[in-house]
Amino acid sequence: MTSILVIRLSSLGDVILATPLVRRLARTHPGARIDVVVAERFADVWKHNPYVTSVWAIPRQPPAAELDARKLELLSSLPEGRYDLIVDLQRNLRSTTLRRGLGPSVVVPSKHRMEKLAMVWLKRRPERPLHVVDRYCASLEPRPLSMDADGCEVWTEQERRQGWYGGAAGGNQRRWALAVGAHHATKQWPVIRFAELCRTLVDDYGITPVLVGGPADVPIADAVAAAAGVTVERADGASTLEQTIDVLDTCAGIVSNDTGVMHLAAARRLPVVAIFGSTVPELGFTPYGVPYRIVQANVACRPCSHIGRSRCPKGHFRCMHDVSSNAVVAAVLDLQSCKPSASSL
Repeated sequence: MTSILVIRLSSLGDVILATPLVRRLARTHPGARIDVVVAERFADVWKHNPYVTSVWAIPRQPPAAELDARKLELLSSLPEGRYDLIVDLQRNLRSTTLRRGLGPSVVVPSKHRMEKLAMVWLKRRPERPLHVVDRYCASLEPRPLSMDADGCEVWTEQERRQGWYGGAAGGNQRRWALAVGAHHATKQWPVIRFAELCRTLVDDYGITPVLVGGPADVPIADAVAAAAGVTVERADGASTLEQTIDVLDTCAGIVSNDTGVMHLAAARRLPVVAIFGSTVPELGFTPYGVPYRIVQANVACRPCSHIGRSRCPKGHFRCMHDVSSNAVVAAVLDLQSCKPSASSL
């Protein structure tokens, strides 16, 4: 039996973007044992995934003895005493340490550092940028890999039992999720713009805005709800992925900053309106496998970072202030009729 270990520790969006590769590996090697290593706080991405045999969830600061014990446990459970293939998607010192001694055959995708530096410092964007999912898959060449057209997946317990991935197949066309938060300030569309969007959706189109996000997003959601002046539904502050998934599955689509929730919504097969500020789509982190629209401002200093910043280095923050609520509304209306397909095992 083939045994494969996939390492992607963080962050939420990056872990979700690893799910197509795991599915394709499972379809390439039927009956294979596929284990994943992930940071503990993102382990729920794999909780019900049918392609994964076991999940090694790493705490923030695990004792070295604990890691060594877990390695020995893994190795003793493998017929050959090692993994046939290790795919290290994290590619840093921590992941290198974790994989040491677990198997000799290791695949590590390129991080395309020079391409990122050229975009950030020279504002030189690639003519044919590769999505990060495609980069992950390309790292396995020339090994065989069964490709498919399916997107990312975060399975629910019911989907796992029924062996069929539906995503948000029954979303209400009169409900749109709004992911109003962002980990980095320069990825955050201003509160006043989200408030304008809420008013237009409610007053002009009868669409209910549903604010989604985790506990860290509550203050921003409070501000948006207060400034909107219309009724919005609050589903922010969710402590688990399941809670957010339950809400996303009732919606027709999502408006989101460039965040992990955007990729979670795409994994649930929701059409996405993605607002990009300090980052750009050419970095490879657009919604994957679903209909989407990018809304962005044509500002010469973009991108100023490949992951986001705590503040605008120029001080004007035009990359987000210049994105109008009207442009986002137009993207929402354009996607209203788009319905992604479901898929099965």
